[in-house]
Amino acid sequence: MAESKVSYSPRQLAEVLGVSVQSVQRWVDAGRLKAWKTPSGHRKIDGASAQALIEAMRSGGGGAQDEVPPRVLIVDDDPAALQLVEMLVEGAFPTAIITKARDGFEGLRAMGRVTPDILVTDIVMPHIDGLEMLRHVATQADRPGLVIATSFLQQDEVERRGELRGVAFLPKPLDATAFLALLRTYLLER
Repeated sequence: MAESKVSYSPRQLAEVLGVSVQSVQRWVDAGRLKAWKTPSGHRKIDGASAQALIEAMRSGGGGAQDEVPPRVLIVDDDPAALQLVEMLVEGAFPTAIITKARDGFEGLRAMGRVTPDILVTDIVMPHIDGLEMLRHVATQADRPGLVIATSFLQQDEVERRGELRGVAFLPKPLDATAFLALLRTYLLER
């Protein structure tokens, strides 16, 4: 085992864990990591607390709750919608590992790098739209356990464009309560 550090900056710990700085900051805010602010206002994370999380994540555990953090892929060409979904996921599940993409092509590339447990995608996007991406995802053996499609189109219009078998549909603007209910139900059942 490597020598444990006395403290980490959020950026240092994010690099070690392969997550975003925002994820580390959320873990601090949620009380999952012990931290303090320096006189200059910078956060420092307790080395022992960080090391416990590092070891838990490397061993496949999620840390204090001993659960593997859900991997979530969010695909949307609208930056505001992308940020909203990210904030909802982060608020409900601070340990979630989130990957973002701006269209179906980027979404498929991201799925080649990470195997998400949850996929949230818009339908109407440039390049490869959400329906085309979902058709490809449906052929994969390691499909996400929960797929949520969102759109300003009505559900019947989306279904006329292509079938949404095995996909939960939520209209935009996104109803946060319905979205979070889908996430929680899935995570309780896995």
